[in-house]
Amino acid sequence: MSKRKPDLQKIVSLKRQKAEQDHAIAQKELDRVGAEAQRLVETLSHLDHQREDVRSLMMSHQNGHVTKLLRDIEALQSSVSEKEAELLGVRDVLKRAFDSEDRLKRMKD
Repeated sequence: MSKRKPDLQKIVSLKRQKAEQDHAIAQKELDRVGAEAQRLVETLSHLDHQREDVRSLMMSHQNGHVTKLLRDIEALQSSVSEKEAELLGVRDVLKRAFDSEDRLKRMKD
């Protein structure tokens, strides 16, 4: 028995599905990292509003909590930028997959 060659339409559909899955994963990861960065910014903002409790603010600063929060926020913001770039790349792959499907449909018509 001879093996049947894969249908081009099926291959393109599978590539589109894979691109959709990659896009969803990248979007979720971007949302997660963005939410974590926002949480840290809110934590830092909360510390800033505790000015009336100068002693705890000073202890927090002396123990490096504020410095660590600032470093973590910077790292997460950098990660957000990377995830956004990754998402744009995945989105481009998805657009090409949709374009390929459209071309195949026009060829059949």
